[in-house]
Amino acid sequence: MRQRIPRQRTALTEPAPAPAPVITAYQKIAAQLTTAIADTVAQIPGYKDDLSDIPRRIRRSVSADFLGMTVAAVDASTELQGVNQLDTNDCRDTLQFSQAFQPLIDQLLGVARRVDLLIRVREAKAGRGALGIYNIAQRVASNPNNTHLAVHVENLRAELRRKRIGRQVKVPAGPVPNAPIPAPGGGAPTQKAA
Repeated sequence: MRQRIPRQRTALTEPAPAPAPVITAYQKIAAQLTTAIADTVAQIPGYKDDLSDIPRRIRRSVSADFLGMTVAAVDASTELQGVNQLDTNDCRDTLQFSQAFQPLIDQLLGVARRVDLLIRVREAKAGRGALGIYNIAQRVASNPNNTHLAVHVENLRAELRRKRIGRQVKVPAGPVPNAPIPAPGGGAPTQKAA
């Protein structure tokens, strides 16, 4: 006997208005932090200067200790002061700038690493729960009385497939080094000589 599977019919009505966006407590915290950081960094001298002509891989040529020792040597010697090769006030300012902001950089990088870890931990936990629901939904959707879940299961399956396809490692097409070479006549493969 054939069992009739009921199909859902959708009424043609006007689309429902989009709900107003909900601002979560997390978004409020992130917005407060973003505003505080933006307001504070705007006070740093030179922060908004155009640095587009600076090479990306700029590196220090000497250590901060070397700079400090050079400033001390110039201050102690009238001969070195006379050559006007180094602006000691600018060097002192640079050293103070570095000493003041290096702890801030360390703290901000630590905060970024910690928040990134929190995001990954929470997403992994939620993902395990979502995979569990997906497995249950597959079983429930196989029942003819629950065909309304089939669309959701298909969407979830397609999303999982899309994620996995983007994550696959491409295998090189060339021969594999040191792979066994088939022996002539169908015998046991031989090892390629190195």
